Amino acid sequence: MAKKKKQKRTFEFRVRIDGLDIAAAPTVCSTDLDHLLEKRSAVSYVFIPLAGPDKKRQSVDRAAAKARIKAELPADDWYDGELRVSDNEHAIPGVLAFNVRRRSAREIAEKVGVKLFFWGTSGAPVEQHAVKLFKDDGTHAWKTVRRRAFGGLSDIFDTIRNIETLPTAVQESQTTLQKFRQLVYVVLGICTAVGLLQTTAVELLGTVARVVLYPVVIPAVFVGIYLRVLVRKGEEQARDFTVAEAEENWHKVAPHLLALWALCFTAVTLLTWLQSAPEPDISFLGRTSGVTTSFIICVWMLLPIANSRGITTLFSSALEAGVTAAISIFAITISLFVTDQITDAIWGLLAAILPFVIPERMMQVIDFVIDIGAEVFFVAVLLGYAWSRTRRQFTRL
Repeated sequence: MAKKKKQKRTFEFRVRIDGLDIAAAPTVCSTDLDHLLEKRSAVSYVFIPLAGPDKKRQSVDRAAAKARIKAELPADDWYDGELRVSDNEHAIPGVLAFNVRRRSAREIAEKVGVKLFFWGTSGAPVEQHAVKLFKDDGTHAWKTVRRRAFGGLSDIFDTIRNIETLPTAVQESQTTLQKFRQLVYVVLGICTAVGLLQTTAVELLGTVARVVLYPVVIPAVFVGIYLRVLVRKGEEQARDFTVAEAEENWHKVAPHLLALWALCFTAVTLLTWLQSAPEPDISFLGRTSGVTTSFIICVWMLLPIANSRGITTLFSSALEAGVTAAISIFAITISLFVTDQITDAIWGLLAAILPFVIPERMMQVIDFVIDIGAEVFFVAVLLGYAWSRTRRQFTRL
C-alpha cells in the first residue's frame, strides 16, 4: 500500500479592525490590508500568534496565557486576531500591529515563544517568516547544509562575474567609494604596522597582545564596524524590504560584500606573513594553514559585530559564530584525516598489486596535490556555507 503523502500545512490569520473583518494568508495579496494601511497612513503590518500552531490548550488556560503575554508586549496598538492552521481545528489567538520592524517582530515572537510570524506591506503578498533566522527549514541535515554550501559557492561565482559593478554596489550599500577606499587603507596600514611592531608589543603587553594582535581580530573588528554602520542605515529606512526587494537589493550589494571578504583575506594573509602572534600554524587545528584558519574565523565574526545591538547580543552572537567557526575548522581537519587514510590505503593496495616499487618522490608529490586539493575543496564548501548565511542575513533583516 502506497504511503499517503503528508499535506502541507497552511495558515490564515484573521483580525477585525475599524469594522472590517480581514483574512489574509501567506503568499497572497490582501486588498483589505492594503486599504487598512492606506487608511492608517502605515507602511507595514505584522501579525504574531500568541501560541505555537501545535498548542491545544483549554479555553480558560488560553485566555489566561493570552492576557499574560499581551501584558508583556511593547507599548504599541495591538489588535486581537486569530490564526487558523489547516491541521488544527482550534483557532490560535494572535495580535496585529502596524509599523513594527521585522527585526523587532522577530524579537517579540521569540520572547512570546512561537516559531513564526507574518509580515507585509502595501501591494505585496503576505510573508511568513521564521523566528530563528537560520533554522526556518527545521533541519540541519547534511542534505540541507550541502545545498546551502553549494548554493553559496554558486552565488560567489556569480558575484565574481559581476565584480565590475563594485562602484555601483558600494553606492547601493548607502556609502561612498571614498569611504570604502579609506577602510582598505586603514585596515592594511594598521595590519602592516602591527605586523612590524608585533615583537615589541608582545614583549610589553605579553598575553594581551597575543590575543589582540591575532590575525583575525583587526580585519574582523574594522570591517565589522564598517558593516554595522551600513546595517544601521538600512534600519533607518521607512520600512523593511519585501522578500523580492531584498533579493534584488542583494544582487546589487553582493560585490561590495565580496570585496570586504577579499580585504579580510588580504589582511589576514599580510599579518600571517609578518609572523603575527600567535604562530600562524596551530598544531591542534591539524594541517590547515594559519591563513585558512584565520580567514574562516574572520568571516564568521563579521555578522555578529555588524548586527550587535549591545554587549549582550554581541557576546551571544559572537559565541555562536565562534562555535560555528570551530566546527568548520574541525570539519576540515577530520576531512583531511579521512583523505589521508584513504590515500594510504590506496598506496598500500597498489604496492601489493604492482610488480614494481612506486618511487617515494612520486608518492610525496601526489600526496601533496591531493592534500592541497582536498583542503581547497573543503574550505570552499565552508566559505560557501558562510556566504549563504551572509546572504540570508542581509535579505532577511
